[in-house]
Amino acid sequence: MPSRLLALPFAVGFFLFFYLAWAKDESFAIYVIPCSIIIGLIYVFAPQIDWWWYKRNPPDLSDGIRRFFGERFSFYTRLPLLKKEPFRQKVAMFNLATDFKPMVMEVVPEDAKAVISACAVQLTFGRDDFLLPAFENVVVYPHPFPSPQFPEHFHLSEIFEEDGVILFSLPHLMKSFAEPTLYYATGLHEYAKVFMLSYPDEPYPSFGDEIWEKLEAISQFSKEAIENWINLPYIDPLPVSIAHFFVFPDRFKEVLPEVYATYAEIFRQDLAKKEDV
Repeated sequence: MPSRLLALPFAVGFFLFFYLAWAKDESFAIYVIPCSIIIGLIYVFAPQIDWWWYKRNPPDLSDGIRRFFGERFSFYTRLPLLKKEPFRQKVAMFNLATDFKPMVMEVVPEDAKAVISACAVQLTFGRDDFLLPAFENVVVYPHPFPSPQFPEHFHLSEIFEEDGVILFSLPHLMKSFAEPTLYYATGLHEYAKVFMLSYPDEPYPSFGDEIWEKLEAISQFSKEAIENWINLPYIDPLPVSIAHFFVFPDRFKEVLPEVYATYAEIFRQDLAKKEDV
């Protein structure tokens, strides 16, 4: 972390002057005080210091994750060449800004962090402010899970608005990310809900139950199939439609052209537009 590198010389100075004050001359003790103050300030403002540095020197994803995206991530492969690096950098920065918490597992794997971050950045890629700070906590399980909101349902994903938390079953998240035409994309689904809460004034469409027939025509996923996959009693069609916009942009534009135009404006991305690479 840049803040740790910044603090390093002051930490060296702290121990050096402490040793000199103890072994040589007590007058050196006066230099311990400013070193300790500066170290304390760097510790307090470490997130701001790190973010300032990363915005000017954006990190990139590892070679392995880049290859994975290039092979299995359709949104990424459709991007023009000049947009691929900025997308990866935003994913890497979103990863740094997110607090991942493993449940019933030791750590959240790095590729899972990248996948979760990529799900979010798909929605915000068209915006300068691509973070979703109200939901920076992500809890990851190695299997379906119950929760206080749905104690009787072992489900794959949900958001808990009061605490700004998103929860995922990791194997199902990874499977739907790598094969979103076969398994409904739970990562996009939950971040679609987070996006709507973060940007409530956007002109989101209103849907009735009749929209499910068109959503199925776009994706081949029926309402019942999506409900059974996530395993919750009610699924709002609005985040489903947003997930389909990103996974099936060409078909979405054919079936729901007006909604497609609305989403292209909201997300500031025309995904079905063919661009030179």
